Amino acid sequence: MPDVSPLELSQDGATANTPELRGNIGVFELMFTVLAFAAPVVVVGSFSSFVIIFAGAGAPLAFAITVVFLVLFSAGYTAMGRYLPNPGAFYAYISAGLGKHLGLGSSFTAIFGYFMMNMAMASFFGYILNDFIVNMLGGPSVPWYLYSLACLVTTGILGYLRIDLSAKVLCVAMALEIGIIAVFDFAVLRDGGPEGRSLEPFTLGALTSGEVGLAVLYCAICFLGFEATAVYREETKDPARTVPRATYLAVLFIGFVYVVSTFLLITAYGSSAAQDVANEDPAGMFPNAMESYVGTWARDSVTVLIITSTFACLLAVQNILSRYLFSLAVDGALPKRLGRVHPKHRSPAASSLTVTAVAMTTIILLSQSDPIVNYGLLSGTGGFAILLLMFLTGLAVFNFFRDKRGAPGTTLWNATIAPILGSICFGVVLYLAITNFTMMTGGSTAVAVGLQTALWSSLVIGIVVAAVLRRKRPETFERIGRQG
Repeated sequence: MPDVSPLELSQDGATANTPELRGNIGVFELMFTVLAFAAPVVVVGSFSSFVIIFAGAGAPLAFAITVVFLVLFSAGYTAMGRYLPNPGAFYAYISAGLGKHLGLGSSFTAIFGYFMMNMAMASFFGYILNDFIVNMLGGPSVPWYLYSLACLVTTGILGYLRIDLSAKVLCVAMALEIGIIAVFDFAVLRDGGPEGRSLEPFTLGALTSGEVGLAVLYCAICFLGFEATAVYREETKDPARTVPRATYLAVLFIGFVYVVSTFLLITAYGSSAAQDVANEDPAGMFPNAMESYVGTWARDSVTVLIITSTFACLLAVQNILSRYLFSLAVDGALPKRLGRVHPKHRSPAASSLTVTAVAMTTIILLSQSDPIVNYGLLSGTGGFAILLLMFLTGLAVFNFFRDKRGAPGTTLWNATIAPILGSICFGVVLYLAITNFTMMTGGSTAVAVGLQTALWSSLVIGIVVAAVLRRKRPETFERIGRQG
């Protein structure tokens, strides 16, 4: 194949009149910005217990397997990114690889999924902050949704401003989270557990003794957020280098944290007892170990950092959602006013304000519900949506490169083998998510069916809208995915 440039292959339709976001975030700022979505202290502090419930002592190996899945996904994802110099992420990739109809459908599903995560974390934030003020500070109890609304206002303001400010806030939050996790890891590594420092958790026997599939499903959910690096493409320094580096670093760094910390959490109780402890007290497993190995101050610090971690996750989701709305508006699939860029901050100001307004309205509508139930239902649904999009993106990467063999920056590995293997891996994870959706959401079968119906409807609605645009507004249809 003759040499072609990424820009020539991209069919990028951006023009001098296309609104563009601006920022100056580098590799590590971008990495921490997207990792804030993963909320590592929440994962290590509570979610890892559920992985241990399913995988037993083999939980660290389950996390390691998931890292391999994500590296396979990232190989094709970053290679295709060179040929799509626009910030649409899943929307842009699926539009280019699987067609504009499915591309617009996937964008609606992405908005639905990320919004579910937004509402889940807002509900959780309100609950844990009120619980902290009442039980640790001895303060008055107020309705949880008031704290949720205050948090949404704050993230809305930060989202309205230049991305560099949000990146700095998220970097600080991430540094604190990783710091407290490192303190725990060092303490257990130094002292050892009741059974010493056994490497049994890294043996195949330890992994196969549990429910491997469900463990990997929960592990995959713990990594959600890293895929959003491409959303910030316009706001990074040297995006051709920054985005792929940040993507790989995000996967490998947080994967290392999860593998090591889960191993040491198991070590803290002993390989033979860890699964029983997780079953009996999943929420208290990490805090109790932190208190035993480090001290009461560290346990209290974890409680505070879970609050700040939830806030950071909300800010990350706010930024992702506003950029999805912005991209769709620029392409003409949503009202043009959502594509307005702030003249000073160069941020998607109109989209950010819209996300905040809709989120606050939704929290008010949910004000009489149980915030913990909300968290389970909405986070499970949002997580499922993102897993679906990752599966479709893997297929899109493979299809995109089918007739571009030998294109600059591609190899047999990142254009064919890795996307195929990644799609197979996420196809299995998606199957597990479908068959265990009720457990993922923590709700009844009827509620699970309703949420699944809403999720798949978002995909179908997007496809129908694309079909209407193709017939009624062909010039807009051609711009879907920032193409044409």
